[in-house]
Amino acid sequence: MPLKTLFTANIVMWLICMIFPIQSSIVLLGIGMFVYLCLIPVVEATEQTILQKVIPHERQGRVFGFAQSIEQAASPITAFMIGPIAKFIFIPFMTTGAGVRLIGSWFGTGTARGLALLFIVTGIVGLIVTLLAMQSAAYRKLSLVYRKPAPEYDTDDVPVSEEA
Repeated sequence: MPLKTLFTANIVMWLICMIFPIQSSIVLLGIGMFVYLCLIPVVEATEQTILQKVIPHERQGRVFGFAQSIEQAASPITAFMIGPIAKFIFIPFMTTGAGVRLIGSWFGTGTARGLALLFIVTGIVGLIVTLLAMQSAAYRKLSLVYRKPAPEYDTDDVPVSEEA
């Protein structure tokens, strides 16, 4: 079922986001990015499959256009938000702040470890949100709508080309 595939892929992606920055390692980063990049087509395909099944055909163009514009708008907004969060909260926390005393001995200190901590916290939050979404009423409703059989089309309504 595409819904379970979508959520499973998202869970794996959030786990990667939490695991690869645990140590400063190019091998962990490479493996994490490889698996992450392999999952992106899975997520995109399942998302399209779900939308095409659930959204009526006459509305799909508007819905897909709106969804794409929201995705495109989110990228610069999140970039502008995460920069100050990293610079003013996570990097100072792991360079001169309480993070040095609390977890610095085993996690490491410095700018890179501040960014690593940001990835880990983001992964935890994303995982929690994904798991909560799987328990939501909206997920149950979408599952029911997705399970409904596709409407039958009358073949007499399909135009036939004279040139064929």
